[in-house]
Amino acid sequence: MGTSNWQNISYNINLVRKLNPATILDVGAGFGRWGILFREFLEIWDENKYDGKWERKIDAVEIYEPYIKEYHKYFYNNVYIENAYDYLKRTRNKYDLINLGDVVEHFTKKEGEDIIKECLSKGKFVLITIPIGKHWEQTPTNENPHEEHKSIWYNNDFTKYRYHKIKSFKDQTLRNYSVVLLSNNKIKFNNRFGKYFYIKNILKHKLGLRKIIERYENGKRKS
Repeated sequence: MGTSNWQNISYNINLVRKLNPATILDVGAGFGRWGILFREFLEIWDENKYDGKWERKIDAVEIYEPYIKEYHKYFYNNVYIENAYDYLKRTRNKYDLINLGDVVEHFTKKEGEDIIKECLSKGKFVLITIPIGKHWEQTPTNENPHEEHKSIWYNNDFTKYRYHKIKSFKDQTLRNYSVVLLSNNKIKFNNRFGKYFYIKNILKHKLGLRKIIERYENGKRKS
């Protein structure tokens, strides 16, 4: 259908902001949710950039061409209409982040594992959103035969990767799905706001010490 659950959106965006990628590949772009949100919260939120002269590269791969509309060309640098695995095998592009939003289950288990392996060879981080368990039957549609779910996945399918982070969610019908972050190296988040960012905000906004913290910050800037 080109879209998916919403319960995990804030979690995914928070992860991506911590990773702070300069280059992203959005696999199975569909409606374009993730490309739009990545632009908003990696460029517009911090930089207030509305001119469309993007500093980050965000590419998309989508097998079903009717999903792609004119607005996709504004948010994405490049949109490739082809099978994601074929693109991943042929491209020489390397990405800081490869996003697989409700994609892997549309392949057989072997194909899905091969895609993840290819993503880990082309991306520093791989972010996967995926249905968990056997209550996610989905058949192809007349409009889009690629909508079929061909494999069943569990969290322990991803714990075999040495560097992984898994967060589980439930959709509105109480079915399980997960967000999985994988990497070939130890997962370290970018400390883009400074060492004591969260501690200072707890002091300011939870304990009512805003003026004291602001005086401290102003003093640090002057020095």
